[in-house]
Amino acid sequence: MNAPSRFLWIPWLILFHLVHASPAAGEYRTVDVESLRITVDTDWPSRIAPGYVPVRLDITNLGDARVIEIVIEGMRFERTMRTGPAQIAIRQGVRLARLDRVRLSIPVPVSAEYENFQVKIDEGDRLVERFSYSNFQSTTPAVDAAALIVANPGTAFGKTAAALARTGSGRATSFVISGPSTSRSATPRGMTPHDLVLEPARLPVTWLGYTSLRAVVIGAEEWAGLEDAQKGALLTWTASGGDLIVVDGAAEALAGAGHRTREIAADGPARGYFFGRIHRRTSDAMATAGLATALSEAAAVQDPDWALPASRWSRWNVITARGFRFPIPGVAHVPVRAYLGILFVFTLLVGPVNYLLLARKRRQVLFVATAPLISALFIVVLAGYVVAGEGLHVSARAESFTVLDQARRQAATRATISLYAAGMTPSGGLQFPRDVAVYAIGPDGGANRESHDMDLTDTQRFASGLIRARAPTNLEQIGFRPARERLTISPGPGGLSVVNGLGVAVKALVFRSGGTAYALTQSLPAGATALLTRGAPQGATFVPADLPRSSRFAHLVDNLPEGAYFAVLERSPFWQPGTTGIVEYGSFHCVLGWVDGQP
Repeated sequence: MNAPSRFLWIPWLILFHLVHASPAAGEYRTVDVESLRITVDTDWPSRIAPGYVPVRLDITNLGDARVIEIVIEGMRFERTMRTGPAQIAIRQGVRLARLDRVRLSIPVPVSAEYENFQVKIDEGDRLVERFSYSNFQSTTPAVDAAALIVANPGTAFGKTAAALARTGSGRATSFVISGPSTSRSATPRGMTPHDLVLEPARLPVTWLGYTSLRAVVIGAEEWAGLEDAQKGALLTWTASGGDLIVVDGAAEALAGAGHRTREIAADGPARGYFFGRIHRRTSDAMATAGLATALSEAAAVQDPDWALPASRWSRWNVITARGFRFPIPGVAHVPVRAYLGILFVFTLLVGPVNYLLLARKRRQVLFVATAPLISALFIVVLAGYVVAGEGLHVSARAESFTVLDQARRQAATRATISLYAAGMTPSGGLQFPRDVAVYAIGPDGGANRESHDMDLTDTQRFASGLIRARAPTNLEQIGFRPARERLTISPGPGGLSVVNGLGVAVKALVFRSGGTAYALTQSLPAGATALLTRGAPQGATFVPADLPRSSRFAHLVDNLPEGAYFAVLERSPFWQPGTTGIVEYGSFHCVLGWVDGQP
């Protein structure tokens, strides 16, 4: 690198160190500006795992009807600084009538070693208000990621909650956020808070906001005081793989926003809830053992392949071949020799051959016209070669696993996806529902380092940065939704019969009832009925060996719980590919279904 280009990195290096040294993760304040009363709340733990962080906004319009746009802009920094910081821009339009009040929780994806973002309020092309930067370290190993402690200072749990927060060494004075203003904690000088204590009223109403946390600890009184949407967000996060620890709760079910768990003992073994776990602890036990011990005990009973943070999976950053986490059959290396051959022929024709032919006819002046024409012709030839060889579709390979509770009519899905856009980038980028967690992973196994633009007005639309033509795209996806899909299994004349109400063909099926395993002997189309026969295939033969989680699926087939079935589907109605017109190659979609509900 020459001297001038080296100096160009100095501003970025200064910013990098400022972000690294800054103790603040966010801010919480209210402003009155141009007939708008705006409360912004970006306080969140600063040492987190890849996922999302929530930006909470409370906006009241005291003036005439208007349309504003919330803009979140930031930068992502990597320690190597090989390509400079990546930029991130998130937008959401909000329509406000006079005296309208809206409360929003905007999920901001985070996945870099150090990153910051700033919240702005725009109206048309005009800036209305700008808030301070929030800083995060979001590649913290999942086991070391911060926990969120939800406590009200006026409750019994709230009086001891601050002492639970773990601390670490650092240069900044520590704070605990426990009310409408930031107050100093009892953390020793020179120690920084690792976990965050937050009042219940300030919890986000989007479950995505919790995905970067190791766990959430909440008192029973604090849980009772939550709004229904806040309870629903916490339970959706738990169902998607989170560890929810409830302190001093009575033996009862947790409910909110369409969720209802089984009754859970006040202090006993963890209760599974879809991919996650709900733990009960007493305040005395928490105070004696400490939060670190409670988290270690929670990890011991949680399956890391499906747990949150998503980076707890041991193969989280494993790239198998050609920059893909999940190699796509038929998508090979870029045909370098063919491209070089075409370019070599082009170089000969556009230069020496073109000039000699024109010189022989004494019309060299036409060179200024023939050179662009030959160039255009070769662009068409090269594009035609790409289209003929790979087409214009998006190739995809996915491994999706859905836990379907037919009694609750709900489903949680985890998917590992690799995409390849051949001829061109999909128009509009990738688009997902607002409540689906999407993790972009680069071709080297680290975070996606592309700058990207995201629109949250109607959906979660990644307009740019997530997928590029002729480049591998790797995603991890987690979703939870209501589900009416089901398999109806009942006694029949020749044994057990099954009716396929999943909406797609079932390629293979095993079901356990009364200690006996029953299997499907042939493919079952959607809406069709078939008989199940006694006996189950071995998991090693039931599941392809080249899947990222093949051993886990094989173990599940061999140890299927009572009252559950494991079905392999032709395609998945629970998976969101992000674009239309994809062609799947070698995908594996399966469902663990609970006929009478998860116990």
